[in-house]
Amino acid sequence: MMRRALVNKLALPTRTVATRRFYSAQPANPTTQFYKTFTRPVAKVLLVAVFTYQVCYWSWVKLEADEMKRETDASIADLEKAVNEYQESKSGKK
Repeated sequence: MMRRALVNKLALPTRTVATRRFYSAQPANPTTQFYKTFTRPVAKVLLVAVFTYQVCYWSWVKLEADEMKRETDASIADLEKAVNEYQESKSGKK
């Protein structure tokens, strides 16, 4: 019997629970209660919103850079073509 009580005591530690006397304590401030309740959810929503904004912004910048690179490459190709045509016309006249 003693062994069983010892095993139960070691296996499941008991936790003391502090009791609160509601008649002697002052009621919680509504502002404090609001922040205790909603701080973590609001922080999570803000964190997800900032992350989503950053992903969208990065994607937009990447697409803009790709578009500018394509336009620049096309412009360079047109200029190279014009230079080659000019060189051919110059060499053909000689």
